[in-house]
Amino acid sequence: MENLAIFTVLNYPNETKFFNILDTLESRKVGYVEIGIPVTNPYVDGELIQEAHQSVMKDGLSKEKVQQALKTIKENYSFKVILMTYKEGVELFDLDHLSHELYDGIICVDQVLNPEVFNQPVYIFNEDLSDEELTGYLNSQSPFHYVMSGRGKTGSFDSVPTEYVETIKKIAVIKKDTKNFIGFGIKTKEDISSVKNNGADGAIIGTEFLKTHARDGITGIENYLDSLA
Repeated sequence: MENLAIFTVLNYPNETKFFNILDTLESRKVGYVEIGIPVTNPYVDGELIQEAHQSVMKDGLSKEKVQQALKTIKENYSFKVILMTYKEGVELFDLDHLSHELYDGIICVDQVLNPEVFNQPVYIFNEDLSDEELTGYLNSQSPFHYVMSGRGKTGSFDSVPTEYVETIKKIAVIKKDTKNFIGFGIKTKEDISSVKNNGADGAIIGTEFLKTHARDGITGIENYLDSLA
């Protein structure tokens, strides 16, 4: 599971259950956990993830709570921590002043982050990027490259699009020694095998994981993760 990234939202559905989720991810030796830093309008995400963001924001979240949660995570878990947020989240929680020791990479959906300020920004790749943009992103250090399978919001795909295949080919022409993870639409072990057969190094799962937890709780995500192994 070292080349699997699972997305969840900080302190969702509440702080205790959030850490129970992390315990499960640790027990299954998931390599990367993307932790959504909530914002009021996560407009690129689908309904389920939007509701998760809004639920945490409604309960109240301060930059001190964010920092303390990340400190606890780094002290107790071995997976790589990838923050995922929007420009609003960066500003609300002063993520530009966050200690680099508290996370291993950061994704900002709607802003290009300066690698001199943030620890190993993870850039999002799609078929619309120019060769110049691709080259600029590929010259940076990051745990992996987030390659969108296709256009759309998270959770909006019935199956995995294939636009990512051309993106991976373009990346390989510019820089061969990259780690490319496919996100958007990944749900099953078969989906993971398919993207890896098409040149990907790993996969990112978010909506399906959160949906499983909402429906079946910890036992559900334990069984779900076992099905992906």
